Amino acid sequence: MAKPASAVAVLGFGRTGQAVLEFLLQREPGTPLVLFTDSAIADSARRREFAERGVTFLTGDDGFASLSACGRVIMSPGFDGKTPRFAALRRGGAEVLSEIEFAFRQLRARVIAVSGSNGKSTTVSLIQHLLSGAGLPSRLAGNIGIPLIAEVGAIADDSLVVLELSSFQLEEIVRFRPQVAVLLNITPDHLDRYPSMDAYAAAKLNLFRNQEPGDWMVLNADDPRLAAAEKLGLGRPLWFSSSRPLPRGAWPEGGDIVLALAEGTERVSLRRNPLRGIHNLENIMAAALACRVLGLDAAAIEAGLASFRGLAHRMESAGSIGSVEFINDSKATNVDAALKSIASIDGDLVVILGGKDKGGEFGALLEPLRQRARRVLLLGQAAPLIADQLAALRERLERVDSLGAAVARGREILRVGGGTVLLAPACASFDMFDNFEHRGEVFKQEVLRLRQREGGHG
Repeated sequence: MAKPASAVAVLGFGRTGQAVLEFLLQREPGTPLVLFTDSAIADSARRREFAERGVTFLTGDDGFASLSACGRVIMSPGFDGKTPRFAALRRGGAEVLSEIEFAFRQLRARVIAVSGSNGKSTTVSLIQHLLSGAGLPSRLAGNIGIPLIAEVGAIADDSLVVLELSSFQLEEIVRFRPQVAVLLNITPDHLDRYPSMDAYAAAKLNLFRNQEPGDWMVLNADDPRLAAAEKLGLGRPLWFSSSRPLPRGAWPEGGDIVLALAEGTERVSLRRNPLRGIHNLENIMAAALACRVLGLDAAAIEAGLASFRGLAHRMESAGSIGSVEFINDSKATNVDAALKSIASIDGDLVVILGGKDKGGEFGALLEPLRQRARRVLLLGQAAPLIADQLAALRERLERVDSLGAAVARGREILRVGGGTVLLAPACASFDMFDNFEHRGEVFKQEVLRLRQREGGHG
């Protein structure tokens, strides 16, 4: 008699968990499947569908203890595999994997992986846009909102996979190996999950862990943690800098980006670059280097950049009312991202900060805001903490109750003389919104509503 297949546990019932379940039901029929969440899942058509297909649902401490009977445990990114309960599972013999690791084991295609505290989504989207424009088949997945496991069946062996990866997704990798690995920056973020910056950085640096000598590492020379790292991995390093030339890599010069590789130097014009801000210059250089080592020449990179339109909620214009422009950078969910957003705006400025604190050090914003902002509007759960850390700004700090109130107040402050109202929250959105996209959409709606109230001009 054949031995029954060992059960597989899937952790999390969001987009990632459901995609893993679908894959297992199709590819491993007959394998007992368990779906675990820490809290109960509301009855829904999707839950009933999976239950009818044989998935067992477990929840709570007792449910987690039952996972010891499972041979594999595949985690969604929200679960922290470093906690004692996961150590107990491993001691019991379970193989604990991230969804990214599990999906990678199903692939034969080459992988370009991008991580960093800021800029990931713009960079992977630009890379995929450049590759597609050059006629190279590619697929975009990962932290950008498309689980890799959901795409595996559609990815040909001779294709390219462009992955956005968070620190959470990199925590439980075992064999995962990108042929091109891009690390944009490591700045304070998610310190509500990690005990220290070193622990957070270690998760990011897993990106290079399994690379081989023929692979590529694309790195930010202006990031002190990366520049000071003694050993990043076995891949060949290419550095980019927004401030200085480099022996090998990319830097800006005279309205161009210079790409310097072993075979020589090329220039990519920024004349038709649609992206604003120093952080987007870094994203462009990283994407250009990644695509250059994959075979694109400077002309193809330049043409693709000119046709790229950027992503919503990332230094996105939300329109103007009179001489006041509104910029939606809702994706600026940590202090470093907000700093770069603020540095990208010329002229009079009103900044909207606040949301759910992730352990950020808001004091780093003090001098840039003192120098550049006429007013700072504080919103959400973190507002008292931010007010305390920025107390030296005194009368320039104001509390507001809603994004609508912030939009109206920013317009009023800048009505005479004009300027920019910048939403760069430096915080997560979950205190008041579903996600950063929801927050950005509300901001844009409030700008539109105010414009309509003022008669549609601007």
